[in-house]
Amino acid sequence: FQDGTNFLIKSDEEQRNKDLVEHFNSADGNAAIEYITESSKTYEAIGDLFIDHPKYTLKNVFDRALLKQYPKFLSRKLTGSLHQLNERKFTSDNLVRIFDRYATYNGSNPYKMSGLYSMVTHLEMNDGTYFPKKGMRSIVQSIYQLANDIGVKFIFNQSSIKATKKDTGGYVVNTDQDNFEATILISAIDVVNFYDNVLEDKKLAAKYAAKERSASALVFYWAVEKVIPEVKLHNIYFGEDYQEEFTNMFDRKKVTNKPTVYLHVSSTVNPEDAPENGQNWFVMINLTAGMQVTDEERDQLRKHVYSVIKDKYDIDISPYIKHEEYWESADIESITGAYKGALYGASSNSKLAALTRHGNSSKKYKDLYFCGGTVHPGGGIPLVLKSAKIVGELIRKSDG
Repeated sequence: FQDGTNFLIKSDEEQRNKDLVEHFNSADGNAAIEYITESSKTYEAIGDLFIDHPKYTLKNVFDRALLKQYPKFLSRKLTGSLHQLNERKFTSDNLVRIFDRYATYNGSNPYKMSGLYSMVTHLEMNDGTYFPKKGMRSIVQSIYQLANDIGVKFIFNQSSIKATKKDTGGYVVNTDQDNFEATILISAIDVVNFYDNVLEDKKLAAKYAAKERSASALVFYWAVEKVIPEVKLHNIYFGEDYQEEFTNMFDRKKVTNKPTVYLHVSSTVNPEDAPENGQNWFVMINLTAGMQVTDEERDQLRKHVYSVIKDKYDIDISPYIKHEEYWESADIESITGAYKGALYGASSNSKLAALTRHGNSSKKYKDLYFCGGTVHPGGGIPLVLKSAKIVGELIRKSDG
């Protein structure tokens, strides 16, 4: 934190609770413990309804399961922002920042998004987060292998894909390599780019492009020829003015001089990810989607990271960086197809964002389905996999 203090959040619940009370004042520490417990109740009441099922629409807003939870939707958690909720709960600015941070888990603004998203705390603090033994890439590799095992055919490196709805039902799909017909079409790419470039429905493309984008980022990939033992798997170095960061990101659309820095070092868990005397650093600073970072701004942010590390560990890290690559909005868009390089598609800053997010099936086109980070239930690997599961269940139900 900016006041020079550090707080390590441990996965062990008993130790974490003890640390919260010892590090913060007793009232705040116990309030945090209660907050984490309450987040579990909120998630169990509401989270499963949204995350494990297709998006609710006007047709099913009166489902019994949803009706039972309406009091929660009408509570101050929904009508107020996540930040307002956290300010009511804690007197410590540092605790408020810890729990405000969960807004960035879907690229949103804690000063605008609904306090209901406090339930994200449950997924990390209670359920716990997991790290694949061979790294995040192994998730992709495992799914790819499973698909091959059951006979899925993959066609890679197609620069142009077009889909046309047939009058008799189904679709004609044109790729660089082949043309074929499909009874069912599933898109897992950014929904804006799908409508714009694949289906070429410009009206729907414009509709979803008009929604405020989630945050993008500048990411430095550093091969660091030094081991700093104090650096953990996940590290957050809070900036000088947290609210100004989000105002700059979503309203002014400008770079903050001394922003919050997130550092991920997988070699702390998987030593084979870096040489014995080194670490692999993933350094991320959230920025406005679509922002073109100038060389001067990029250099300024790079030096800011150097300054943060110097301040925290009394180490000038720059001489130890043996290789650097970086990613920003334009790179993210060109490589992944994410519209404007937004990390999670549309933002969740609107209080009703969960209800207005693109669903998993098309209202306009029969037998067209959607999964991935820009549709329901949201971005991030767990939710992306949930979206695929929802699509599979929708297709099975459509077969009768």
